Amino acid sequence: MPPAGEKGSGEDRAEAGPPASLGNVALVTLGLLGGIYLLYTVGWALGGARTALVISAFLAPWAVVPAQWAAVAAPVLWFGVSMLLTRASATWVRFVWLIVGAFLLVPWPFVSGV
Repeated sequence: MPPAGEKGSGEDRAEAGPPASLGNVALVTLGLLGGIYLLYTVGWALGGARTALVISAFLAPWAVVPAQWAAVAAPVLWFGVSMLLTRASATWVRFVWLIVGAFLLVPWPFVSGV
C-alpha cells in the first residue's frame, strides 16, 4: 500500500486499463442521430422563415425573432446537453435521451408545409 501522499504506482493504474470506448454500432448510431439533429436545425430554420408572418400575428414583433432563434437552436442544444450530461451514464441512457429529443423536436412547420 502506498504512503498517504502517493496516489498509487504506475502498475496499479496500468492494470485498470483505459476506459471502455463505444462500439462501432454505437458510433454509427450517434452519427445518424447527430445528422438527424442537424437536419432538424435546418428544418426549423426553413419552417420558421416560412411561418414568420403567421407567428407575428400572435406574438409581439420583438418576440418573433428570439422565438425563431430558440426554435433553431433547440435541436443543437438538446444534442449537446444530452451528450454532456450523459458522459458518465450507460450508453443506453444517452441513446434514450437522444431518441426522446428526436421525437420532441420534429420541425412541424417544415413537415406540415404551413
